[in-house]
Amino acid sequence: MGKFEQPRKKTQKTPAAKPSAAQKKAAAGGSPAKKKSGNGKVAALVAAAVVCLAVFGVAIYAYVLHSSGDIFPNVYVAGVNIGGMSREEATEAVQAAVDQTYGTSTLTVQLPDRTLSFAPAETQVSLDVEQAVEEAWNYGRQDGVFQTLVATISGSTGEHFVNIQDSLSINEEYVRSVIDGAAADVQSERMDSTYDVVETEVAATEDTPAETVPTQLVIHVGTSQRSLDADALYDAVIAAFMNNDFSVIQFDYDEEAYQPVDLSAIYDEMCTDMADAYYDSENKVIVEEVVGYGFDLAAAEQQQAMAEEGSTLTITLAMVEPEVTLAELEATLFADELADVDSPHTWNPGRTTNLELACQAIDGTILNPGDVFSFNDTVGERTAAKGYQAATVFVSGTSTPELGGGVCQVASAIYYAALLADLNIVERTEHMFTVSYVPMGMDATIYWGSNLDFKFSNSTEYPLRIDASVSDGYVHITLVGTKTTDTTVELDHVVNAVYNWEDVVEEDESLPADYEEVTVSPYTGYRTTTIKRYLDANGNPISEWENVQFPNSYYQKRDRVTTIGKQPDPEDPTTTDPTDPGTTDPGTTDPGTTDPGTTDPGTTDPGTTDPGTTDPGTTDPGTTDPGTTDPGTTDPGTGETGNGSDVLE
Repeated sequence: MGKFEQPRKKTQKTPAAKPSAAQKKAAAGGSPAKKKSGNGKVAALVAAAVVCLAVFGVAIYAYVLHSSGDIFPNVYVAGVNIGGMSREEATEAVQAAVDQTYGTSTLTVQLPDRTLSFAPAETQVSLDVEQAVEEAWNYGRQDGVFQTLVATISGSTGEHFVNIQDSLSINEEYVRSVIDGAAADVQSERMDSTYDVVETEVAATEDTPAETVPTQLVIHVGTSQRSLDADALYDAVIAAFMNNDFSVIQFDYDEEAYQPVDLSAIYDEMCTDMADAYYDSENKVIVEEVVGYGFDLAAAEQQQAMAEEGSTLTITLAMVEPEVTLAELEATLFADELADVDSPHTWNPGRTTNLELACQAIDGTILNPGDVFSFNDTVGERTAAKGYQAATVFVSGTSTPELGGGVCQVASAIYYAALLADLNIVERTEHMFTVSYVPMGMDATIYWGSNLDFKFSNSTEYPLRIDASVSDGYVHITLVGTKTTDTTVELDHVVNAVYNWEDVVEEDESLPADYEEVTVSPYTGYRTTTIKRYLDANGNPISEWENVQFPNSYYQKRDRVTTIGKQPDPEDPTTTDPTDPGTTDPGTTDPGTTDPGTTDPGTTDPGTTDPGTTDPGTTDPGTTDPGTTDPGTTDPGTGETGNGSDVLE
């Protein structure tokens, strides 16, 4: 049995099964069994004959090969394929090959840091060609015909290299000495990198005490544990000579790398990261820069990785100045006034307190680009717990005191400023009546607990801040951001319709007959359109007039109501004695008396409002002359969709 042959399994005959009763019955009384055909025996004989012939043919072929004088296919000696050659031909071919190399060529071994050379003068390599060829010819013939057949088949699919070590002569002592010497020379133990810190004393200043700071990091680069496998290299060199292969042998060391200094840990311990100043959009503040101290970590790690083993590397620590500073950001962010509005208010302790509280809630509000400002969301509910006081508001045309009255003026001042800054208006509703603290059509009313709110969005590319305060009789609103253009916005309004108020006299039976007082101040009604245009840096128009986003305002009129006391019933003319000289002619009026249906010339002109009855949040009577509106100012072609809020805080 051959080396790679598997043992054959012995076959066992399967015992025949006992016939069943039915089979016995069929055998006894059934139909007779059919005779086997003679064709099957013939086929078996033919197949056996074919196999025998094949085996015989292969045996004859193997015997012929075994007896021939040629070397089997793909057999190599000293790198030369001598398969199919006779002994003489093979000897000649191998001799020619080694004559060109063994006596003239140098074998080179390339190590990571050096080169080993094996010159023919020192190696004295030579080959007994005839002995080597004889070894090649014997391949496949020593173990009979069967081995010859195996060698022939393997030669057709692979190569066989004859071991010519017994035929090769070489100065092994020299080869071994060169390799062992290199191994001893490169042998080294592992030594990890270390470092020293050089410190310098910094003198004290007015703001800081004297201190010692690190200024240099000196790294002593380690060495790896290194060894050369001398036995493996020796085998590789001998194999190269045996194969007549003088190509360069690349051979590496066995290494265990040294541990470098952990520069990242040193950086965390000794250094401070530089940080540029930046705008924190979440907290809406500019964060100041941080001056760093240390070294460039990435560059130092690269230097250490490339440093030669056993060398010294010095890294300098220094101040690292930020690229973006707070001053530079402040020169860009919140550097410009986009709009500034001073809205006058009449002194009233409760109303003024409400204005101050609303401004305090709004002051410093920052909107990132795209953020929406909501007056109600920012100020919140106006409650007594927050300090808000009762002041006049108008609900459905009636004056009524409520907490937080007057804060509409703050909303209006912000709306006016947003128009001047050309910002995107999201939501705005005009008042029920005209107001005096901003131009007509540029007011905004709000009311807590309703759908009345004022909103605008920061439609610029930079953060925007709202500065709000109350002082010296004014509500001050400034929108602070970053200007990207020199243009400004000019605002105006067009009066489309005027609704004059009328005098209404109401009698109060609970009051004396001589009582007469204006109890409801009048307002003239208007329909207006707010318009804008753009001006250049010199104030010259650079665009046509156009409507603002919420252009239309409808301000209702309110009649002046004069309340008088209960008047006496008029006398019945049929009871008057016409001959009584003390009786006044009913058709005439005593010049010294006042007809209750007329106005005393010394009283307030019906076109004005009694200053003593002016609500601090209402129109200044001196600013609107309802009787002098020029009909020519009404634009009959202007549409109107505003309907005015019936609530005024």
